[in-house]
Amino acid sequence: MKQMEQAEVLGKVIFFNQSAGIIKFVGPLNENSDEIWYGIEWRDPSRGKHNGSFKGKQFFSTRNPTGGSFVKPNKVEFGTNIWKAVEDKYIQNDDSMKKTNETDENEDSLLYSNFDVKKTGLQIKCITLSQSKISSVEGLENISSFFPNLIEIHIDDNLLNSWTQIFQMLSFLKKLKILNVSNNFLVYDGQDCRTFENIECLVLNKMNYSFNDITKILKHFPNLNELKICFNLITSFDKISLQYLKNLNILDIEANPISEWENIQNLGRLPKLEILYANQIQLEKIEFNDCDYSVKSEYFQNLRVLTLNDNKINNWKSINELNKLKNLQELMLKSNPLCQSEQDGTWRQIVISKISNLKMLNRTRVERDKRIVDERKASEIDYLKRFAKQWYELKEALESADSSDLKEKCEKNLKEFYYDHPRYLELVKIHGATEKIETEIKPDTVKSNLLSLKILNEASGKVIERKIPSTIEIKRLKNIIKAFFKGEFTNESINLFYKTSKVPDKEYELDNDYRVLNFYSIENGDTIIARH
Repeated sequence: MKQMEQAEVLGKVIFFNQSAGIIKFVGPLNENSDEIWYGIEWRDPSRGKHNGSFKGKQFFSTRNPTGGSFVKPNKVEFGTNIWKAVEDKYIQNDDSMKKTNETDENEDSLLYSNFDVKKTGLQIKCITLSQSKISSVEGLENISSFFPNLIEIHIDDNLLNSWTQIFQMLSFLKKLKILNVSNNFLVYDGQDCRTFENIECLVLNKMNYSFNDITKILKHFPNLNELKICFNLITSFDKISLQYLKNLNILDIEANPISEWENIQNLGRLPKLEILYANQIQLEKIEFNDCDYSVKSEYFQNLRVLTLNDNKINNWKSINELNKLKNLQELMLKSNPLCQSEQDGTWRQIVISKISNLKMLNRTRVERDKRIVDERKASEIDYLKRFAKQWYELKEALESADSSDLKEKCEKNLKEFYYDHPRYLELVKIHGATEKIETEIKPDTVKSNLLSLKILNEASGKVIERKIPSTIEIKRLKNIIKAFFKGEFTNESINLFYKTSKVPDKEYELDNDYRVLNFYSIENGDTIIARH
């Protein structure tokens, strides 16, 4: 390509040594030299060496202190036009389609070889031109002619430099629904007033945009139902600007420096938002300020799916707050400090117990099939048992308080317990309170790795005595008991209960297959009952 005039190249995006950058300066670096240099701000700031200065003189500015370089003009590439990129990737010299390995979600196959391009083009609904060094939209009439049914185009990671180019492209592609322009240096001048009601999904990842920058773009796309704005510079969401997203169903804001929940909460005003991806946004806590735990929040009325992976959430109160969401069914919460606070199984049970409508946690279904295991019921009962001792102690302290000051203090302590466990009384109503005897802590002298127990086959009345590891899972114990009574249970499922000498007329169910035996208050000499 011939070297452009100096004034024409300013603002152009170039390619050099496997990196893209925008030209922000053209001219000599020394007063006594006529040698021309390009001052480049790189898309990847780690690619540069300085902030646009040379020998103490500032020639241009960069967002990052290491985002700039000076490059000789004959070293850079100015890219190609969009139709040339399509030809290079998809069309052979004989006007047949090149064979590719791409697949189209909208069709079984995207491109076929040995077909006439005009006939095949009618079938194509998606083209991908990522990393094709596109700097010009020349040839758009050819694209609209050859691909009249195109609904999806990916032109991310190219050398485009203006939203005017994008709008010009959209004016030709009338049926387009999905547009990905990520990782381009797109400047918005505000001169174009056109809207594109056909666009339903817009992808603006890695654009170095604030939400104010994005708002300027959104007014051109009034019918978006999906927006991806990951890896940008968004710190908050303006309430007024959200008017442009009134039809939005899916929003992805991953890897933006948002950090504060109040900045996320504004998104809760979006009336149709159902799915929110908020991974890696430096979030530490969640708190709805419009209601207490007795009612549901007015925010996020239709939110079903929320992902919060790779954040900094480290408190159970944030999980309590999520129960205020009216329709939350699926939650992703991997790689947060809170996840390390308990063993995986226990952590999962606590989350399930705290969020009443949850049906999927970290991509694993909350099992409700009673033929296998009712995970929600088991989790909630275990939750009650886990905190029952503290609950009984606080209630008894209040009942025995003999002064108004002490009573006031005990009432405060019990209130704090309910604040930390807002579903506790609700779970008591559903499952009943844990028996107080099950909260007793066995003395160390009683604890042993092996427990001497009686095992009763209720159907036959046969009793055997065995030493059972206290750390065995209930699920495995059931299989062992079947083996003890060879042939008596065949392939039938069994339920286990136990009786203790302290309360001989009371049975307690070993109700969670994934709990270990010593979770329950079983001691040497107690009886396990096998029932089917």
